[in-house]
This record gives sequence, structure tokens and C-alpha cells, in this order.
Amino acid sequence: MKKILFALSIGFSSIAAFSNSVNAQYSASPVAFNDSQKFKTSVRNAAALESTADMGSYVPDTKNINARAIKDFQVRFNASNAMWFSDKNGFVSYFVQDGFGERVFYDKKGRWQYSLIFYGEDKLPRDIRAIVKSTYYDMAITLVEEVQTNDGKGYVIHLEDKSNIKIVKVNTEGEMATMQDLIKD
Repeated sequence: MKKILFALSIGFSSIAAFSNSVNAQYSASPVAFNDSQKFKTSVRNAAALESTADMGSYVPDTKNINARAIKDFQVRFNASNAMWFSDKNGFVSYFVQDGFGERVFYDKKGRWQYSLIFYGEDKLPRDIRAIVKSTYYDMAITLVEEVQTNDGKGYVIHLEDKSNIKIVKVNTEGEMATMQDLIKD
């Protein structure tokens, strides 16, 4: 399971890091999707790791989604704007919550596999924030990716200052590792 968590965090962090490092500018506020049309296109590309061949099929009617997945989704999240996609592995739900795009993955039988939840520094648990800020006190937390699996949670945290971008992963035990360290142009 650690391999899946690591692969997911690397994939999504790589996309975010490369898109931020090209023309990066200082930003103390979190990155959010304000326009749902831009979000739809953006999240579809990010979910498929920018490969449209692996994206899956948009499912406009939820009656074609496994009922177990829909029921679980409604219990876990209070979102009415969910878009569902189907692929060979199961179903993926995308929705916007608090201005950020969230992703929830289910298998073909409707069993929850994992969730990718995005938010700003203000929603990061205090203990995790303290661990990160004690090391990177001069950097602003611009985005938090919370990866939820059956084995627990992990956090991929994007940090930025005037000249650097760092992406670190932190587990719930407080172990922190740097995933990427980039210098702005």
C-alpha cells in the first residue's frame, strides 16, 4: 500500500511542481480552481496524468455507476457537484469542495479504494503543520494533498518562498521526507 501511496503522491506532485516551476511567481495563497469549466479540463488531465488515452469515459447519468459507490460517496462527502468517470479499474468521482478539486476512486464493485483531498494550510492538522513549519519556518504552505487509503492518511505538502519550491511528504507518525526541491527562475 505504501507503494501505491508513494506513486500517487509522486504523480500528482510532479504535475503540480512542473506546472509551478515553469513561470513560478511568489504566491502566499493556496492554488484553487475558481472556474468549474477550467477545473473540469484540468482535473481530467491531472487524473489521467496528462494521458487522455487512460482518462476513462465520462458517465453523465449516475444510474450507470455502482450503487454501492454512490452510497459510500454520499456518506463520506457532502458534494452535489460530483462528476463520475468509468474506466477499466472502476469509477472515479471528481468534485469541487472549498474551491479545490477532490478525487475519490472506487473499484468495479463500488468499494472505496482511496481519496485525494486538497486544501490550504488552514485545514492541515495542527501536529502535521507544526512538524513541517518547525523545519521550513520561512516557507509558505501553498497546497496540501491529503491521500486517504485503507491503511491510513498521508500528506503531500507544497511549500514556497521567493526562490524555492519544496514538496514534502509527511505521514501521520510525523515522519517527513522531501520529494522535490526546485529553484525558481
